[in-house]
Amino acid sequence: MKKGLNILIALILLLGCSAGRSVNQKADLGKLKIGETVYVCGCPMMCCNTISRTRGGRCDCNHPLNKGTVTKIRDGRLYVKIDDGREKRFFIDNR
Repeated sequence: MKKGLNILIALILLLGCSAGRSVNQKADLGKLKIGETVYVCGCPMMCCNTISRTRGGRCDCNHPLNKGTVTKIRDGRLYVKIDDGREKRFFIDNR
């Protein structure tokens, strides 16, 4: 009985620790300014719109986040230039 309880406690601790590692703090698009550094989804297509202020981690589609700079904010859209030369667009207001 004691051995089973110890195993159960160990599993809860291990699962609880690993669940928090993949969570990225999402950036509030309305509060970003031109020239600010952000981290965005690195996938080649526009399949997800993950944008974060913290380095590291992965986006919703499991690609690593790439460093980028906010280049312009216009007509309810935010544009981020990624270090590889691409520019990604994000909608500030939910559509």
